[in-house]
Amino acid sequence: MTHVTTEVARPREAVGPLIRGLVVLRELAAAGGRGSASGLVRETGLARSTVDRSLSTLARLGYVRPDGRDTVLTPQVMELGNAYLTACGLPDLLGAIAERLADDLDESVWITVPDRDGVRFVHQASRRRAMSVAFRVGDLLPAQCGVGGALFAAEWTEDEWRSRRQGGATGGGFAALSRGVGEAAGSFEERITRARRDGWALDDRLLEPGLVAVAMPVRDRTGRQACAVSVVSHTSRHSAGSLREAVLPRLREAVAAMEDVPATAVTPRAPAMPRERAAKRELGAEFVESFARGLGVITALGGS
Repeated sequence: MTHVTTEVARPREAVGPLIRGLVVLRELAAAGGRGSASGLVRETGLARSTVDRSLSTLARLGYVRPDGRDTVLTPQVMELGNAYLTACGLPDLLGAIAERLADDLDESVWITVPDRDGVRFVHQASRRRAMSVAFRVGDLLPAQCGVGGALFAAEWTEDEWRSRRQGGATGGGFAALSRGVGEAAGSFEERITRARRDGWALDDRLLEPGLVAVAMPVRDRTGRQACAVSVVSHTSRHSAGSLREAVLPRLREAVAAMEDVPATAVTPRAPAMPRERAAKRELGAEFVESFARGLGVITALGGS
């Protein structure tokens, strides 16, 4: 059993109640969105009073609801995760170009970003085809499985590569794992070398049976990879090689257009502090105002 600890190095300005509340929320999510207070105490190592107050605060904010002896996540909790997808600006800035590319090619187009040793989906322009793709916006894959992973890994430092090679992709922290982690890991270094040389990467049925994809990086003004754009098809329409030949010229044009899009700042909206003060007056010690305010700041970063 793995216990989540809150005794970690953190900046002096970190808010302890927010960190502890997020630990409770993360453990509840890891348990499939349902858990008992006693189970959360056991898994987090936090005091029962801390867990109870965190759950009471989350319930008052609408992120969880009681269900018998359990606590269950509500759909509203998605706004916390979606705050990153909005605040990073990529779906708004690049989504329209991805949609046009999908229309032009009549294929699905995905935008992914690097997330430590993984690849996270932030936008999908899907086409209705008989593809058994089980991944959604927000899902995280090990870098060796996502077609953009070879592109991102091509810029890992020696220290990053060493630590990630030692850690491997065992499934911990990855909400979405493909069938071919072992097979993908075996060819990862070779695919990184090719991606570094060619400037694009190819997935030949590594992510899903019958799925092929070609991806290119989109770079910001400093030359850093901001994201990767993938054109995804099925072997009923293309082999990996024929997909590359069919879409790479148009994909290059779309990437160039994306790199020409000016970056725009996202203006945070003000957190709803009056609501939290009212909840504090109503619930007293059962409502952790600093935890609620911290969540308000997170969601405020996600919108203009």
